[in-house]
Amino acid sequence: MSKKEYLVIIESPAKARSLRGYLGEEYEIVASNGHVRDLPRNHLGVDEEKGFRPSYTILPEKRKTVAQLKSRAAGYEKIFLAADPDREGEAICWHLSQILDRRGVVFKRLRFNAITRDTVLASLKRPVSIDMQLVDAQQARRVMDRLVGYKVSSWLQRLMGKGRSAGRVQSVALRIIQEREDLISGFVPVEYWVLEADFRQGGRTFTAVLQKMDGIPCCNPGKDPSDREGAEAVEARMKGAGGWKISSIVEKSRIVKPSPPFITSTLQQSASSRLSLPPARTMSIAQQLYEGISIDGETQGLITYMRTDSVRVSPESIKECRDFIGRRFGDLLLTQKPRRFRSSSGSQDAHEAIRPVSVELTPDDMKPYLTPQQLSIYRMVWNRFLATQMIDARVVTTTVTVIGDGMEFQASGERVLEAGFSRLDGSFLKVSENLPDLSEGQVQLNGSSLEQKFTSPPPRFNEARLVAEMKKVGIGRPSTYVNTIETLKKRNYVEKEGRNLRPTELGTTTVRILTRTFPHIFQVDFTARMEGLLDSVAKGEETYEGVMAQLSVPLESSLREADRKTDLFRDELEEDTGESCPECGSPLVIKWGKYGKFKACSAFPKCRYSTPIEEESEEAFSGRECPLCGGRLMVRSGRYGRYLGCENHPRCRHTEPVPTGVGCPEAGCDGELVEKRSRKGRVFYGCNRYPACRYAIWNRPVDRRCPRCGFPILEQRKKGVWCPSCKKKIMD
Repeated sequence: MSKKEYLVIIESPAKARSLRGYLGEEYEIVASNGHVRDLPRNHLGVDEEKGFRPSYTILPEKRKTVAQLKSRAAGYEKIFLAADPDREGEAICWHLSQILDRRGVVFKRLRFNAITRDTVLASLKRPVSIDMQLVDAQQARRVMDRLVGYKVSSWLQRLMGKGRSAGRVQSVALRIIQEREDLISGFVPVEYWVLEADFRQGGRTFTAVLQKMDGIPCCNPGKDPSDREGAEAVEARMKGAGGWKISSIVEKSRIVKPSPPFITSTLQQSASSRLSLPPARTMSIAQQLYEGISIDGETQGLITYMRTDSVRVSPESIKECRDFIGRRFGDLLLTQKPRRFRSSSGSQDAHEAIRPVSVELTPDDMKPYLTPQQLSIYRMVWNRFLATQMIDARVVTTTVTVIGDGMEFQASGERVLEAGFSRLDGSFLKVSENLPDLSEGQVQLNGSSLEQKFTSPPPRFNEARLVAEMKKVGIGRPSTYVNTIETLKKRNYVEKEGRNLRPTELGTTTVRILTRTFPHIFQVDFTARMEGLLDSVAKGEETYEGVMAQLSVPLESSLREADRKTDLFRDELEEDTGESCPECGSPLVIKWGKYGKFKACSAFPKCRYSTPIEEESEEAFSGRECPLCGGRLMVRSGRYGRYLGCENHPRCRHTEPVPTGVGCPEAGCDGELVEKRSRKGRVFYGCNRYPACRYAIWNRPVDRRCPRCGFPILEQRKKGVWCPSCKKKIMD
């Protein structure tokens, strides 16, 4: 038997390293590296006739890990399971207990919301049993996702080709993106004109905007003036008027309260707007802060669990926060009573909000131990949590009204009376510019300006805004937001335009078919209702079998209807080209396949001729000739991105990477930089003499020598042109 008395199985190696520093020598700590069992990959794996009983298998890539865990566990009679404190973590613990179960072994569950010495040791003193209600809730989600994904995806692939997939949350998120795109494409801008006037009183000047004319509101969308001619007429009337005066000065005070502490969705939104970080990167950094940072030789977790939709905070952490504020900033900045926030109605409320494990670990103190991005995220979390217990800010808004010849102008400004919680972070409080000291009475007209404006459509979703919308309508959960968006991008259902998401033609076609055929499944209400039912299972208010029976009815009904309409949809998707197959003479039609639209022979499967639509575009000619047959090399798109292919395909199958026209900068190399893709699909630019020359850069090369260091090429980045050698910005 091992010299150690207890085995602790944690989810990730990083957490294992943290726990080794907290627990004594009698504990052996190993990591499972996430899930070890799941539903089978090659068949449904759910017995619908026997209460939707799932059939689990060990993941192929985890067989070695499971063998090692079994070997390690053989000598222990007490095993602690310490995966993440959520439904997924509970399920991991249950699966491990099923795999490692044997006579005489006892399994205990450890749950801790923060990885610090005190919380881990406290959890070890109060181990609990695996919560089967949480396991059932996770299992219900996984099985329902399998039923929807497996059955609907199979139908979709029969209709549109291999590689197509549908998902319970994924397809609803795509629907949200598509509906926003439909609003944008159908939006009709409305023209309107804004008239501003510059006034002077004594030596003080200010700008006011026309609000009313002869008592009627104007200069707003749908109000006059709505065209240049009308706007210029109003401006002429203003210039001919006299007797301008300030008729009123109104001051109103408003209270600005701090925001609640972060939850998963709000952390992702703030990191996106303030740090330009995508949600996936934000969660990766937050995971690092949660699992622990090495500080003076000991691993220390800095924030609580980062997958949460609750703004609840423990009384102990509130007390620590208030004591710190009193010492650091004085009692005058402390609220009279502890401020608490209420979670939204759809929240699970299973974990605390995201907060620092200890406010004593200030961002400035942690700066030497953190990367710049880690520090930025930690500072955001720390500041926002501290602000919750600080006094409100007070702002005074001043509105000045100027009248003359039946026209009414208004100017407004703000000034801060009490900064309150915003003393921590100036970005917490945004106010407009203050007006000069003015008094009621005469003013002089200095000048004017006209500005043409148009109403704007709602903006496209970026990743953070999509997460916020998913949280608002109740689909998905904190642990699924990032995976959902990544799946949409991986399936080529959406593409990024700048930082925004827009549906591809494939995504648009797919989601419209799904919403027509499965109206009860791929709607926000059904998905949100399911999340509520899963919460009920987690609370013990509903059973696994009962919830699955409720959710499967609309799915089976829609599947039967889909099977009846398959041929109808297939006919709708095919388009006649008016062309003949070059191999057999049958009509060519446009079909959908794994990589989008393509032309194919209507005599399939007797004739298997097909060709990508992009291959026949004159605009895709690269300007180069095929070295094998002399044909034109065309820029085409395939499974691995863009490439050059001969126009005489399939007779000539020559291909090569897309060239950039920029020579390789390596000394003694006569190669050219070409466009390539990494294993993860990211575009980069490398020498076409590889592997003899391994030079490569991530950003598009520019054929220009650096004026600073003389390096042969520059590179185009998001914020200008830079030198890859001296790392200096050369131009915007």
